[in-house]
Amino acid sequence: MKYLSLFEKFTEKKILIIVDVQKSFSKFFTKAYIKALLKYSDKFDEVYQIFDNHHEGTQIEKDYLYDESPEVNDESDLYNFPKQKDIIEKRYNYDVDADFFKKVLDEKTYDEIKSKEKKLKKGETFSTTEGTIIVYIGNNHKWFHVPKKLFDLFNKLKEAQTENTKITIVGGAQGECLEDIITTAKSLGLIIQKNDNYIYSATNCPIK
Repeated sequence: MKYLSLFEKFTEKKILIIVDVQKSFSKFFTKAYIKALLKYSDKFDEVYQIFDNHHEGTQIEKDYLYDESPEVNDESDLYNFPKQKDIIEKRYNYDVDADFFKKVLDEKTYDEIKSKEKKLKKGETFSTTEGTIIVYIGNNHKWFHVPKKLFDLFNKLKEAQTENTKITIVGGAQGECLEDIITTAKSLGLIIQKNDNYIYSATNCPIK
């Protein structure tokens, strides 16, 4: 963490990361949950919304992965949260392996992953040839391809994080997409905390 100025020592900065709270997942959470989360997010200094583009179909343009500031073509699936600084697009993958990413891996990285495929550890990261990283999750989602915009945000937050910076993550789904983001953040050295009061799963919403 960086050296704190006198002002920073007495000033707490609160950042909220919201994952996959979007209309296409609304069967997993209630209207009361959305109302409470909207109110909760207003307590933060900065809010970042990370959303999944699965609802657009299977043929997704790759701009969201490799562009530093990709254009979001359709925001109709999203809620607008107070204090929201930015929205970041991503996409989940289920049972994929190194071959799925081969086109964006150099030969050395590809061979390394293949050689230790059954011994990979959760949170191991590998650089692609496109300025992004892939992270081994080893859960319901085996791998997460981190978009450049998200990669840059996490690095920026890490660089700016002090002992008075509190980064909280909420949303869903527990053990799936939320785990992709948490594992990635921790692998990059970011200190974050979950607020289980605002985390939903495929089988449970904390606010009825």
